[in-house]
Amino acid sequence: MGLNDFVISNARPLPVFILVDASGSMQGPKMDMVNNSLKEMVASLSNIEGAKGQIEVSLIKISEGVEVIQPLEKVENVVLPELSASGRTPIGKSVEKVVQMIEDKTVVPDRAYTPVIILISDGIPTDITREMYDNRPIKKEQYLEWAPLNNLHTASKSRKCMRLALGIGGDADFELLKAFINNEKVPVIKAVEVTTIGKFFEWVTRTVSQRSVSANPNQFDDIPYEDLFPDDELVM
Repeated sequence: MGLNDFVISNARPLPVFILVDASGSMQGPKMDMVNNSLKEMVASLSNIEGAKGQIEVSLIKISEGVEVIQPLEKVENVVLPELSASGRTPIGKSVEKVVQMIEDKTVVPDRAYTPVIILISDGIPTDITREMYDNRPIKKEQYLEWAPLNNLHTASKSRKCMRLALGIGGDADFELLKAFINNEKVPVIKAVEVTTIGKFFEWVTRTVSQRSVSANPNQFDDIPYEDLFPDDELVM
């Protein structure tokens, strides 16, 4: 084994977890654009030169249940399946699943760079509590007290993660998505047009790429977005 082989095999992981709403309302052009954009993102992230860390990708499907379609794997080895849309939107369970994975040292070792979590949805979660359901509309502050998001923001490793979110269409729950990010400097992206889905994934690709080649991939205070999105596509 040469020195280069040793360096590559021991590169610190940079995990990227993608939570995709694949409920029935995502059927058609929205799901097609997500599938195409995911493949373009994986292809781009597989060809970064000079990366400090090994980018790894996991895809979690939110539908009738929560399914880890792609376990965390080196991005160059990832071949994503086509997602089909059906079922409901248990976003809370998907957040619980990703927190469980991140806190598990056999999945995300302590030496890994701080993970990225991406949430894409076009509706409201179907697994909120009865009390929350009866008191709609739900504000960001209430969502922050909801057990899945509270755990995301307080768990040892998960609370440090970079989080990005896309709301698709007018029925997306932007209060939920703002609570998911919980960072006033980072907007939720609003996709009124299907083409914005592609721009969102360009932003994700750029953001992860810049982190991977930076001197310290754990430093990510600045997440520029102004050149990609007009004001009406930003929800703060």
